[in-house]
Amino acid sequence: MADHSVDVAAVAEALLTSPTLRLRLGKLAGRPLTDTDIARLSFFAGLHDIGKVVHPFQRYIRGKGPGASHTAPVWALLGSARSPSTIRKSLFGWLGRRRWKRWFSDPLIGDEEASLWDVVLAHHGRLPSEPPPVRAQDWSRDPRTGYDPGSAVAEVTALLKGMFPTAFAADATTLPTAPRFLHALAGVVVLADWLGSDVQHFRFPDTGAPSGAARIGWSRGIAAEAIRRLRFDLATDREKASGLTLDFRELFPEASDPRPAQRALLEGPLPEPGQIVVLEAETGSGKTEAALVHFLRLFREREVDGMYFALPTRSAAVQIHRRIATAVQRWFGPEGPPVGLAVPGYFRVDDDQGRRLPDGWGVLWDDERTRDRGWAVEGSKRYLAGAVMVGTVDQALLGALKVRHAQLRSGPMLRLLLVIDEVHASDAYMTRLLRNLLDQHTEAGGHALLMSATLGSSARERLLRPGARIDNDELPGSMTAKATPYPLVQRAAEAPRALDPVGSAKTVSLELCESETDAVYERLLQAADAGAAVLFIRNRVADACESVRRLEEIGAGVFRCNGVVAPHHSRFAPEDRRLLDGALEDAFKNRSEGFIAVTTQTAEQSLDICADWLVTDIAPGDVLLQRIGRLHRHATNPRPAGFESPRLTVIAPSPSQVAGLLRSDGGRRRGKTLLGLGTVYENLVGVLATRDWLARHGVLRVPEDCRALVEAVTHHEGLRAFAASLGESFSAHLEAVLIGSQVQGGAAANVMLDWEQPLAANQPPANLEAATRLGLKDRRLELPRPCVGPFDSLVHSLHLPAWMVEDVDEKAEPEDLVPSAGVIRFRLGPASFRYDRFGLRRVGK
Repeated sequence: MADHSVDVAAVAEALLTSPTLRLRLGKLAGRPLTDTDIARLSFFAGLHDIGKVVHPFQRYIRGKGPGASHTAPVWALLGSARSPSTIRKSLFGWLGRRRWKRWFSDPLIGDEEASLWDVVLAHHGRLPSEPPPVRAQDWSRDPRTGYDPGSAVAEVTALLKGMFPTAFAADATTLPTAPRFLHALAGVVVLADWLGSDVQHFRFPDTGAPSGAARIGWSRGIAAEAIRRLRFDLATDREKASGLTLDFRELFPEASDPRPAQRALLEGPLPEPGQIVVLEAETGSGKTEAALVHFLRLFREREVDGMYFALPTRSAAVQIHRRIATAVQRWFGPEGPPVGLAVPGYFRVDDDQGRRLPDGWGVLWDDERTRDRGWAVEGSKRYLAGAVMVGTVDQALLGALKVRHAQLRSGPMLRLLLVIDEVHASDAYMTRLLRNLLDQHTEAGGHALLMSATLGSSARERLLRPGARIDNDELPGSMTAKATPYPLVQRAAEAPRALDPVGSAKTVSLELCESETDAVYERLLQAADAGAAVLFIRNRVADACESVRRLEEIGAGVFRCNGVVAPHHSRFAPEDRRLLDGALEDAFKNRSEGFIAVTTQTAEQSLDICADWLVTDIAPGDVLLQRIGRLHRHATNPRPAGFESPRLTVIAPSPSQVAGLLRSDGGRRRGKTLLGLGTVYENLVGVLATRDWLARHGVLRVPEDCRALVEAVTHHEGLRAFAASLGESFSAHLEAVLIGSQVQGGAAANVMLDWEQPLAANQPPANLEAATRLGLKDRRLELPRPCVGPFDSLVHSLHLPAWMVEDVDEKAEPEDLVPSAGVIRFRLGPASFRYDRFGLRRVGK
């Protein structure tokens, strides 16, 4: 234990002296961290395991007693759970507290010191659930064996005192204990414990490694090497970055001259520390490359030590990871910063793929070099300790929630550029969580870039001021919002700057159909026969599957994956979803004949799809613009006759049809469904406002009309006026939706970390489960054995939406598994399921 304490203290010291992280922590502390501060904090980190000396834990690890905590006994004496006890005085003596009590402003054990002990004792991701009773016999010398817990504590303390002599130098400055600082420090302590517990590098003395005082220098050397090896320290890579020419065509040889969004982040002034940047530009404007340029510039200037690129979905993260890994490898070479995929279960870094070992803990890599590069992708809690990571926004948001190991995410993340792609305002719960994450990140001087094609002014204002309380009357009015330029780049506390839209403009002709009539399907057939690549987006999976069946019945050419006709949606196994994503992109890129691809929202973003004609269910205007981004995405692509200009057909029920979904009080009629309106898209007023805008204009000019459309369908002033024109039931419905958004924001406040309160006040309540998205909990189901799926790949697991299994015990295991000719049937509790070319569905419900 003493040797492990030295190892963890050495890693903590190495992490705390990392320049960027040290700078961020100092900002949260309210003053720069001195060498004395770092020595003292590292000393405390080394004391994290002293509770292991107590007799109950010693009996437990020797198999002679029940499970016992090693953090709770110390927490009950020194942490926020401290209770009166004569044992505390003895423990103070073993710890030599008389020499370090003046590190705190209160010579007694006050809240400041107790809060720091909480940080040290939360090294397993949270504090104990409740303090145990303080018992003298747990800490007393055993007269039978001679084992003395006090002597063991004194041994560890003496070793750490010898390791950090500067910590005990005369210095009147007290340690920083601001709650925001302690939250970040907690993440550093956990990471130090994890790295210091790696026995492949921090070997046990019985393998020849030194012990005791001789281990101090050895551990410091291993710790410094670990920081470099795992790429927490990117000094060598920064030298390489400084040698790169900031010429867009050299950075991206496959691209032409930089587009306006790319030029803005390539040539514009860099933001100040803690200054959020928003980039709002149409889909296909090159925002991903713009973000990479932004990262490179900040990295060269020592403003960041890496990047976390957050996307809304797992499939989007998988797609973008390939692009970012290619760019980073081109710039830095094969030994540059590792680019990890932060998606649970993938174990991918750069172009290398790891495999989970049968024990469920380790990951098998091809060699030691790849193991080091892939360390951060081996577990989701490590993702934010990586160098360059591409994953979902959920992984970042977990760093701001009252969940275990939250600080392990948000603490190390302070040194990274946080990029949030496809930011939107339709989810009030996630927006509130994101603001909370940005609040801590920017208070530390961290950098963040938020990108969107469809961000309304109200959401943009709130995101640029994440820590402020902003009422609706403080937001830009409807007319001001509509006058805001688009596309734009805006930095916090500054006015938006318009970007030149030249070179990316397109005019889309619009037509509305009240339902998907036989005539619509006949036109789809004719378009495919004419050689057109058609994208047909449905709001619901059931409607997508039904459309595929109808198209097959009339002999239309439908998208195929490995030769099998299928829709593209979210209810496919991960192995098949990867095949579908690749096949869909390939179908649009390398088409030899016309076809119709029927999808859901899975095709809205990240996939490189360039359709000749887009047919889509009605959706809110900001979502619709995402879909339009798949239409004539690449202007140079050849088009068949009749499809030279972009055309959009929207299946949009009339206001009277939509009114049939509502009761007079604005509530939705039970059992009434229509294209997912009221369920997939709750705000029916926003949907009808979109329909009204499209009907009045007849064409959509991108990007010229984007601002007007988004504000017309998202700004509360305009929506209220439009709802009033529709009738009382719609006004009541809109108010219910707006109140619901406030409730969602309140729900987020209940589960998110309060950075101004210490760790003890942020423990998750036992009866509350924090999540990054509202809704029922979906389930990942591991099949008893791999089965051949509809596209000839082996299927190992399936994702079950919560509504499919709401009456199924969460412990139920699959039974009666019957795979046959690409169809997998099984039973789960009382429910029967079928998985085939149409995806997963429950049979008989």
